[in-house]
Amino acid sequence: MTTALDQLAATRDLRSFAAANGWRYDETAAPPASVGLWEQVSSGVGRDRVTGEGWEAGRITGGNRSASRTERRGGWTVTTTMSVSTPERSLELGYLAITLPRRVPHMVLDARSNDRGPFSSLLRRPAANQHLSLEGDFDSRFRLYAPSGYERDALYVFTPDLMALLIDETGDLDVELRDDRLIVYKPGGFDLTDPAVWQRFAHIRATVGAKTWDRTDLYADERAAPDLQFDAAGTVAPDGARLRGRMPRMVWGLIAGAVAFVTIFVGIFVIVIVNVANAFSS
Repeated sequence: MTTALDQLAATRDLRSFAAANGWRYDETAAPPASVGLWEQVSSGVGRDRVTGEGWEAGRITGGNRSASRTERRGGWTVTTTMSVSTPERSLELGYLAITLPRRVPHMVLDARSNDRGPFSSLLRRPAANQHLSLEGDFDSRFRLYAPSGYERDALYVFTPDLMALLIDETGDLDVELRDDRLIVYKPGGFDLTDPAVWQRFAHIRATVGAKTWDRTDLYADERAAPDLQFDAAGTVAPDGARLRGRMPRMVWGLIAGAVAFVTIFVGIFVIVIVNVANAFSS
């Protein structure tokens, strides 16, 4: 990889760099961990994706994307197609996604260091009642969110040694466990033509990735199949598969604006009625 890194530093050619390492390069691709159809099209467009054994890295931006899903409904074959178009510059994230041995509950680590003042860097923060406080210095570096009722599962995965690695290696990055993926995100994106970024990716895979693999290798959600432990392996119950999100700030802004408009309108209406009443009484 050292020779390929030197070549990348000289040429800034990501496609050739991937080929030199036996990896796959795709100019555009689906975002990582896209399971549901709507999630696939609404999460943006994957760009400059490089895929190795058990991992992928790239960028997620806005853009135009569509996806189709075909399913059997009785004797009919139904194909559903959805499309989305968002300004390309409305979204810019860099990511490294590492495959895990099985599906795990949806958990998010919101790094405090990349927040914008009082606002989180997350595109949509999980509902506040899913926040789980952990011991030591971890809470000062990350906010951990886990589905309600999955607090013990989160403690099973996030042991003190894994938490220490997350602080040391990904303290400036948001981290997500989603389906069978560990995904680290950088708001604004990584410079994928910088050799130092690929050295960091390799180190994250060897440390945080390896430890997370160890912590999830034997995980089983008993809620998925309470009577059949074998079937529960690799499956997560619906309540744990996705965190509940907060209402986006833009929606709150629209609601606040609507309330303000109604308040002003009612106030003006009352003043007019009072003035008219006074005019008739005099």
